[in-house]
Amino acid sequence: MGWNSIKYLLLLATLSGCLVALGQTKKTKPVKKEPEDSLNRTDERKQKQGTWFYRHEALRGEPAYSEFGNYKDDRKTGRWIKLDGENRLVSIENFSRGVLNGESQYYEEGKLTCIGTYRGLNPDNKVDSIWVTDPLSDQEVMVVVPSERGTMKHGLWRYYDARTGQLTREEEYQVDDLIFKKDFQYVTHTDSLRLKQRIDNMPHNRKTKSPERKVKSNIY
Repeated sequence: MGWNSIKYLLLLATLSGCLVALGQTKKTKPVKKEPEDSLNRTDERKQKQGTWFYRHEALRGEPAYSEFGNYKDDRKTGRWIKLDGENRLVSIENFSRGVLNGESQYYEEGKLTCIGTYRGLNPDNKVDSIWVTDPLSDQEVMVVVPSERGTMKHGLWRYYDARTGQLTREEEYQVDDLIFKKDFQYVTHTDSLRLKQRIDNMPHNRKTKSPERKVKSNIY
């Protein structure tokens, strides 16, 4: 996927309102704007607005990657996407007021490995409130959380084998606390063949008759 293709996708996504905010770090450089581009804009207050695209060069052992999304008043908002150096998906995350909030997806070499949900806290207030279900009484209670925590896992998280796509684990969180976990195991094709071979070789499943056994009485 070349730069022109990425730019085309960005412009389409902007029109449909599906792109997200993306933050700038010290080791990030925004892509230079062309005169006709609507990317990487700031307003009169020097706050980032609209769609931004960054390319991060490889640094100190960290691989190169790109990321893009939308800003509103200098804070990430909505969905933003991260690609590796070969333009394969690394993550799709959602933001609200500059904080991770909502569903996130993570990938290895472009293959899905995890889907989960974050609950972002309102940075405009000192504290935020969240309804949770007491696992013992099954009653809903409200908990108050300091907003400085930023975000937390809240809800169901599913993990997948990148090679096979099979579900390997489920976890459920409430306000960053793990309340449920389940691991899944699958029989591989190779294991299945070995099991079938063992069953076929059992005496009662053999097509050829087993040699007759002579009964000999022994007195002890």
